Amino acid sequence: MDDVQRIKSIWDKLVMAVEDMRYLLDRGYKRESAVNFVASRYVLDRMGRSILYRCVYSSEDAKKIKEKAASPDELKGSRVAVDGFNVLNTLQSFINGKLLVLCDDGVVRDVSEVHGGFRPTSMTEELIRLVVRTLKELEVANVVFYYESQISKSGETSALTRRILKEEGVDGLVETEKCVDSALIRDKRIVVTSDSVVLHRADKFFDLAGYIILREKSSNLISLRNV
Repeated sequence: MDDVQRIKSIWDKLVMAVEDMRYLLDRGYKRESAVNFVASRYVLDRMGRSILYRCVYSSEDAKKIKEKAASPDELKGSRVAVDGFNVLNTLQSFINGKLLVLCDDGVVRDVSEVHGGFRPTSMTEELIRLVVRTLKELEVANVVFYYESQISKSGETSALTRRILKEEGVDGLVETEKCVDSALIRDKRIVVTSDSVVLHRADKFFDLAGYIILREKSSNLISLRNV
């Protein structure tokens, strides 16, 4: 049984856990303490815990992030900054049929817990091209891709992204940074990421991976929207 099937098999229990998690967060409980309490109460496995930790927000936090979300129309003529590995990891999970969640803050996240790394595959070039072409369709003015310099293959991924930008005729730069989160926030562009740390500090963001995934009506996506 894969992660999608497993979560669907415990959906009723997960719904109750999500409701309890929101209740605790709305009353000021720390995220880790709330996750530990709720996950223990409902005997949730690693994936269930990950959904609670990464996808459930207090009403106030969810509202704040949603208010920062740019619409597709707002990207026309805008300058954007892309959290390269964050977007590629989410799209790679989508292509591989991994579990994706439409979270309380309206952002699509993978819950495979592949954080702080990236594994290039035969699909990497196609995924980068998909990102660049989607930005081109949205008529952004220019784009800068940021990749973590300490991650393996960041140099090769950066070079590949530069080539694709040139081939697709999109005005853009590619940079490697030790701390991409800081670079994204410092840049003052519309940021393209699902990283909650960045979203809390950014002025405006666009969930490009989520935009692509929702457009494709992915069968491995579950939504907390009506929970």
